[in-house]
Amino acid sequence: MAIALAATPLYDTVFRIHIRAFPTTLLEVLLVPAILVGLWAGWGQLPWRNPYTLPAAILLVGATLNTYFTPNVQAALGIWKAYFVEPLLAGVVIAWLAQERERVRLLLAGLAVAGLIVAIANLANFAEALIQHVNVAHAPPVALYRTANAIPLFLVPLDAFALAIAFYSDDRRERILAAAFFAITGLAVLASLSRAGWAGFAVMAVAIALFHPRRRLVALPIAVGIVLALLIPATRRRILTEFDLSSPDNTITLRLSLWQSTLNMLAHRPFFGGGLAGFRTSLVPYQVRTYSETQVYPHNVFLTFWSETGLVGLAGFVWTALQVFRTALRGLRSGPWARAVSIGLLGAIIAITVHGQFDVPYFKNDLAVEFWALLGIQLGALLEAKNA
Repeated sequence: MAIALAATPLYDTVFRIHIRAFPTTLLEVLLVPAILVGLWAGWGQLPWRNPYTLPAAILLVGATLNTYFTPNVQAALGIWKAYFVEPLLAGVVIAWLAQERERVRLLLAGLAVAGLIVAIANLANFAEALIQHVNVAHAPPVALYRTANAIPLFLVPLDAFALAIAFYSDDRRERILAAAFFAITGLAVLASLSRAGWAGFAVMAVAIALFHPRRRLVALPIAVGIVLALLIPATRRRILTEFDLSSPDNTITLRLSLWQSTLNMLAHRPFFGGGLAGFRTSLVPYQVRTYSETQVYPHNVFLTFWSETGLVGLAGFVWTALQVFRTALRGLRSGPWARAVSIGLLGAIIAITVHGQFDVPYFKNDLAVEFWALLGIQLGALLEAKNA
């Protein structure tokens, strides 16, 4: 439960602390003891050999190498433990715990609490902005985060599991609770006004609906919702802005110069990229003239893994994503519970991939823990179905 509850992004804005010279967060303070207890309690039963073991090991090797080939070793070591070592170990512990459905419910409840904190805080901020007649379409209000894009990055993978459980669980209470969670957090995703988040959310919802025997009937409200969103003037303006390359609010033009600068850097440093935590510094000699931002990541999931973890780490991540598809498809042939969470995981990785073309999934403490926690939950469900 501590692992799931610690994933709430409050750590990033409220509970940042230092232990002597080393910065840490509430997430790590709760996460590390929980991992150690889990490793001790389940040592002889932990599923170390699983479909993700080898690709995760390759990802970790890439990240480890890039703690050396970086201009900022201290920051790299902090990211190495917080984004890779701790989440990977947490995923193994969760996979062991998730072989019992009651424990899975507790894990999902913790993640749901984290998601509801994010959703309710941001919905309240959005409502207050509307009451005060703030132009939310120009500057979407945000609570707990620094940018509106961070809201769907955290919530949409959880929404994928919630929607899959609401549609496909064999337990009525689970379906009701999952549907309620999806309604609240889905509204928060829409209120984020994140265009990449909307795209990931829409594609995820359609993908999950396609597994339903009445897929046309299920897909209808999704399609109606998309059409209604386009009819709202503020929403329509935010979407059409991306097709107007002359607009100062167009983010594609900014991304293009960032991506071109990143590719220039990677062409000169193809194997190790910018180094872990080294993107901002490594990019400077290779920036194109139209690039005027100061970003810590390339705002594309594949370019980010390449720059941060090198070609080795990128290969590990791509292999992990492919393994997600493979294990999820295998889970479709298992029992009702394993099938539901497998569909949820499939929806989550689709959302991460779609949103990740324009943003930075995974490279935050809460996102990394969430990623491996969801993989662990689905893996545990498969192991439970196999042993049944």
